[in-house]
Amino acid sequence: MPEKQFDVAKFIDFSKPFIDASKNIFKQMVQTELETGKPFLKEKIQSQGDISAVIGINGVYKNGDSSSEFRGQFVISFPTSTYLKVASAMLMEEYTEFNEEIADVGAEICNMIIGNAKGELVRKGYEIEMAIPSVVSGIGHTIQYLSDVNIIVTPIQSGHGEFYMEICYNE
Repeated sequence: MPEKQFDVAKFIDFSKPFIDASKNIFKQMVQTELETGKPFLKEKIQSQGDISAVIGINGVYKNGDSSSEFRGQFVISFPTSTYLKVASAMLMEEYTEFNEEIADVGAEICNMIIGNAKGELVRKGYEIEMAIPSVVSGIGHTIQYLSDVNIIVTPIQSGHGEFYMEICYNE
């Protein structure tokens, strides 16, 4: 995957609202606290988990008199066991296998996180437009990322198991 030079401080500033929103959403909707691990640069297009929710985000970043367009993606990737526990907690019904009934749980969580993060991003100067989230599943599935971007993966531990948050961003 291509590696593009990027402003680490700006990337952290862009990413923090997503992490904070994830903590809020998982506490409210899935009744669990989240602990973030050490972020790392993703070097392959294969997913970290078996079920991934993907949403495109783009818009304009305004800083004083200057502005620039940006594009990005937000991905949450779950091992199947974690996804089943998260879906069970969110829907208050036990699920033991991935099926049509819970297929969109990841997309709903993704959408809630973006919606929750959007307010803070707007305060930081980002005007955000969101795409419709989608879910990709299967062991070793790949995600079509934007070209010429760095993808930062943050492992997250929850009371329901580990999962991964991936953010890519390009101006």
